[in-house]
Amino acid sequence: MISSIEGIVLAKDGNRVVVEVGGVGLEISVPLRVAESLGEVGERVRLHTYLHVREDTLALYGFPDESERHLFRLLIGVSGVGPKLALSVLALTGAGELARIIREEKAKTLVAIPGVGKKTAERIILELKDKIELERYLPAVAAAEAGLPRELFEEALTALESIGLSRANAIKALERVGASGRGAARVEDLVREALKAI
Repeated sequence: MISSIEGIVLAKDGNRVVVEVGGVGLEISVPLRVAESLGEVGERVRLHTYLHVREDTLALYGFPDESERHLFRLLIGVSGVGPKLALSVLALTGAGELARIIREEKAKTLVAIPGVGKKTAERIILELKDKIELERYLPAVAAAEAGLPRELFEEALTALESIGLSRANAIKALERVGASGRGAARVEDLVREALKAI
């Protein structure tokens, strides 16, 4: 299993990127929004990967973080969902948003994704509702609900936990700050506002 790769972007075309690792160019399929956010040709990137093996092909899929790769693996375990469809689902939603859609059983939102019919959407929700460990996605879900950038939210969450707040209380405080519109651009300011909110 190839679990991650780091190398130089040689080419980008739609949702496919070619990354050079040790003199070998690896073609990797990524969610379209990830391809758009990757560096330009010549820049160094790191992706968490999943190697899909079939009789006639080896296909490599790449993701920005471990939680998104984990959700991709859960998706392709759903009857009728292959790697291409799973990639399409993640292209529009991202792991945190998809976890929230599944948690809230919003089949209509999934049906809006090209290639996902009503039965497939219901099957995804039915089969994954109990498999998703929401704790894994909670920072991303909470960040989206609070209207804060995920990285900023997660850094502030880590900082609040390091000074003794429980994870649940730290998330609630950050959600209050985001909801109040006092969200800050720096971690230090966000932590300060969250402590005031407590």
